[in-house]
Amino acid sequence: MKIKDYGLVFLKGILLGLVSVGIPGVSASTIGIVIGIYFLMVDCIANIFKDFKHNFLFLIVLILGYGVGSIGAAFSVTILFEKFPLVTTFIILAFIISSIPDMFMKLKQYFKKPSCWITFAVVLAIILLYNFLIGSGAVEEFPREPSIWYLVKMTIIGVITSATFVIPGVDFAVVFLALGIYYPFLNLISELLLFGADNYLQTFIPNITILGFYLVGYFVGVFLFSKLIKFVSKKYTGQTQLASFAFIVAAPFIVIKSCIIDNASFKVSGGQIVAIIIGCLIAFSVMIAIKIISKKNDKKAEEQLIEIIEKNAEELENQTIENENNPSE
Repeated sequence: MKIKDYGLVFLKGILLGLVSVGIPGVSASTIGIVIGIYFLMVDCIANIFKDFKHNFLFLIVLILGYGVGSIGAAFSVTILFEKFPLVTTFIILAFIISSIPDMFMKLKQYFKKPSCWITFAVVLAIILLYNFLIGSGAVEEFPREPSIWYLVKMTIIGVITSATFVIPGVDFAVVFLALGIYYPFLNLISELLLFGADNYLQTFIPNITILGFYLVGYFVGVFLFSKLIKFVSKKYTGQTQLASFAFIVAAPFIVIKSCIIDNASFKVSGGQIVAIIIGCLIAFSVMIAIKIISKKNDKKAEEQLIEIIEKNAEELENQTIENENNPSE
């Protein structure tokens, strides 16, 4: 690949980070298919050791772009929520709600199994009870002097959200919303990057501590439970998918309760109503476009994965035959 090709990969990584972090309800895998980076990414991961230098560099450039996009999304959503809280909330609700029907159609077959819909109901109930009773349904702010219990809680949240790394179609932003920490987390990232702020030193230590404990939980979760989750998702596909779907269904209720009903500072004006309607229409249109484009590419993605699997199997078979024909002395 030439430098300009890596530049394009970097730009696509930025877009991937912007959308997957800034638009809850759109998973990274979905937007990856839409912008045409999914197939290259799958191929590089599957064959990373065959052309290590090229594939590793490709993934590093993509990850750097994703990081830049994620930071940009964190700043953007934080600023928009501060300046236009009601409009931003409704637009995010529109993105989440518009993703529910399509996902339900994909999962409706599993609702026929009692074990699956019971799993969905139990997970949904736990999320709602946690937010409405234990957490009072409020969008919490991270404390400036976090207690040991709070840091343990963030570690547990890190373990929970690590599941989004191995379960396809699950968006970590939606999980954050369901747990009531989406906006505080984006604000935390923004504060860490505002190096010239007056109170930067006062906020840096608690912010980096909270982020550190969350990341420890996240990476421990990925390391310890990725194989378990993959095993469970294969053996109990319906239950796993509906447990993930419960987070998406719960998210709108949490957002409405915490950001609208319990927020007395929200004042509705005529201009805001117009902006909300326009913003929601744009959100619905974007989601419809994403679904149409991704559906056209779903078959191509499946064929790509099958081709990679068959290619690897053929190479393994050839290698086995070669070893049998040329036994070691």
